[in-house]
Amino acid sequence: MCFTKKLKTMPRVSFDVNEKFQEDFEKLVELTNSSSKAEVFRRAIALLKIATEAKAKGEKLMIADEDRKPITEIVLP
Repeated sequence: MCFTKKLKTMPRVSFDVNEKFQEDFEKLVELTNSSSKAEVFRRAIALLKIATEAKAKGEKLMIADEDRKPITEIVLP
């Protein structure tokens, strides 16, 4: 008997970017010690999801200093 297992293919996303975006994207891979651009993209989407959900609940996303004092509010459109 021969058993074959169908592997699910993951959806692919493709888009064009300018040179500056590409440079910034590659730098983020290095700065975040990510294994790939896909990992950086997934992290960015996760952060945007958190921020969007917080905004929907009337909460705010802030950057704080080491003493937890708010420095900047991140405002989403």
